[in-house]
Amino acid sequence: MFARVNPLSPDALSSIHPQAGRSIFWELDPDAAAVVQASGDPGFEKEAWLTTTLLEYGPCGFSLERSSRERAVATVLFCSRENAPGAGQLPTAPVSEDAEVLTSLFIDPGFAGIGLESVLLDAAIMSLVEREAQAVEAFGWHTDFFARADVDELLEGPVGGILRSASEIGLMSVSILESAGFRIIADHPVLPRLRLDLPPQQSLLSAAGLELLYGNMAVT
Repeated sequence: MFARVNPLSPDALSSIHPQAGRSIFWELDPDAAAVVQASGDPGFEKEAWLTTTLLEYGPCGFSLERSSRERAVATVLFCSRENAPGAGQLPTAPVSEDAEVLTSLFIDPGFAGIGLESVLLDAAIMSLVEREAQAVEAFGWHTDFFARADVDELLEGPVGGILRSASEIGLMSVSILESAGFRIIADHPVLPRLRLDLPPQQSLLSAAGLELLYGNMAVT
């Protein structure tokens, strides 16, 4: 089945990745998010955030869709730092004043690790270059942290909560971000902040990525 990367639009919000449609970690401050979670309807709040952001900020994400009739198998989201108050929970916050923020990437497990993450990141970066953004930053996690001697200590407190919910909030790995050209600018044992100055020095899309974007690659 062929896949295509499509920008988010008000008419297609229902087809984004399901977890992307429920997660409000980045979009709300912690107190507001707790209230919304308790209400049992985070999806409504996320849709409201997406609608408002698309209207006021412009393009804020892309989805990888196998067909127009199916929900996305992956979605990446980005915005201004003002539109992502939840990022303040990360130990290496805040995002630099001159940067946009790439908040999250959600992908079905069966499609992870085969290069689709890079395609979505490239699409987001290209969109930010076109709007003449100076830089984009993101928070990543070192996926090998479980091998650290102080892993139990790291899992205590807020950092542990973020790590345990990494897939639920769309937290990206450091390795995926570095492969897209990001570099660590605020280090942390597990949750560093990375930055990519725009336009990037490296070419964005691989040949495989271009084929995917134009619908020439089969995703089964």
